Amino acid sequence: MIKYNNVHVRRCFLTAFMILFLLTSVVAKTRIMLISDPHVMGPGLLIKKGDAWEDAIYYDRKLTEYTRDIYDEMIAVALREKPDLFLISGDLTKDGEMVSHEYVAEKLQLLKQAGIKPFVIPGNHDLGTDEACYYDGGYCDNVLEVADANSFAELYRDFGYSDDVERDEHSLSWSCEPVEGLVLIGLDTGQDDTELNGCISEFTIGWLFNQAMDAKQRGKQVIVMMHHSLFPHIVKVDECNATYSVRLAMKMLNDDAYIYHDYTYVLGRLAYAGVPVVFSGHVHASDIAKDVMSGSSVFDISTASCASFPNPYRMLTLSDDFNTMRIQTYRITELPGLDNFAALSEERMNSGLKHLVWDNTHNEEFCDLFADLFKVHVMGNEPYNPRQKEFLDMYEENLPQMKEDHQINEYLNSFDLTFDDLTKMVYSVLEDKSNYGNPERESLVDDLDTTISLDGSGWTGVRSLVSEKTADGWYNLQGQRMAKPSGKGIYIHGGKLSVVR
Repeated sequence: MIKYNNVHVRRCFLTAFMILFLLTSVVAKTRIMLISDPHVMGPGLLIKKGDAWEDAIYYDRKLTEYTRDIYDEMIAVALREKPDLFLISGDLTKDGEMVSHEYVAEKLQLLKQAGIKPFVIPGNHDLGTDEACYYDGGYCDNVLEVADANSFAELYRDFGYSDDVERDEHSLSWSCEPVEGLVLIGLDTGQDDTELNGCISEFTIGWLFNQAMDAKQRGKQVIVMMHHSLFPHIVKVDECNATYSVRLAMKMLNDDAYIYHDYTYVLGRLAYAGVPVVFSGHVHASDIAKDVMSGSSVFDISTASCASFPNPYRMLTLSDDFNTMRIQTYRITELPGLDNFAALSEERMNSGLKHLVWDNTHNEEFCDLFADLFKVHVMGNEPYNPRQKEFLDMYEENLPQMKEDHQINEYLNSFDLTFDDLTKMVYSVLEDKSNYGNPERESLVDDLDTTISLDGSGWTGVRSLVSEKTADGWYNLQGQRMAKPSGKGIYIHGGKLSVVR
């Protein structure tokens, strides 16, 4: 028999107590898995490949016929990693087909059953487009059933649209607190089949502002998820407004739709409310940009489509106090039963880009240049790419020839663009800058693996005005008190945005 003295027993007891204390007192960090633009093509839509299908994917940079397999792999990753939240920032389906939505929602139920909380927001492909078709050899036709706003909300009832979340009556936007202390707002930014693609109505902006302000005043951290980018990640001709002509021209760089509304206004409302970060998709590029309004920084974390090269997903870890976020980016390089998936994915990206550039230039050298340039962009961390300088040199070398090309000139002129504008865009892409001349507004952080601050610094004086006891008065958006509204518009009343019609 082994005998223990009292000192030994006390030491063992103290050690056990300390271990138990540490295990029970450590607050688990919140982990989020984020994907964007899965563009799932539901079963039965591709009956047989043929001319109709080849025509449909001529410009396609996605592996559309493998989107279910890619999405299944994302679900499998989530089941292995077991994050607290699983987020999809829009374009869940190929083109809003009901059969595609049903497939997406069915798989999300698997995550819910595993204790993971999924949340979705619609993208511009999710309420039906003209491309919602089925394909059978040389024949294609529109599908009969596509989602509308009501069926979308019902299908994803468990993933952002249940009765216990706050809903905006003017859109498919929602707000909830999935983790204590963290408020998540899903913002609907419009659809392809309306004039509101990439736009947020003044009513929804007011709802968004009020939800964010209320959460921050209750001491909560706020994250917004939306499909379109909050602000430009690439320099524009008019940096104060993402104009229609510039956005169309940016199709060559796949940066073709930001907020129709003056984005500085929406950015200002979010910065004013203390929202430090938004998750976005749509542009199919992994990029982290920052802008500043009245001293408050807002990060826009754009995530490339998991359905196209380089097939990424992000794992995000929030600190216990929700004041920092670790961002790590991974990619799918293999699919069960499919050989050379990574090479196939890159080749589809190449072919889609080259077809797009060829139709506007008919110059093979330009096709190769812009295809390679864009691939650097979608992967993120452009300045760290060993070929970045090579691409800049190649662009400069080809510029005189491009300036003499009649078709390129015609194409740029149709969008009121100059070669100087195009050069600014190319340099903005490859140097990862969006706000030349204002270093405070630049974010040159690692696009793929970094930690950002969400500490809520930079609150404005206007915010303190509406939090005082005199908040029952009226204020304009510059923070000036008014006896009453001076006309139609948006005002601050009782600490909340009010729309006066």
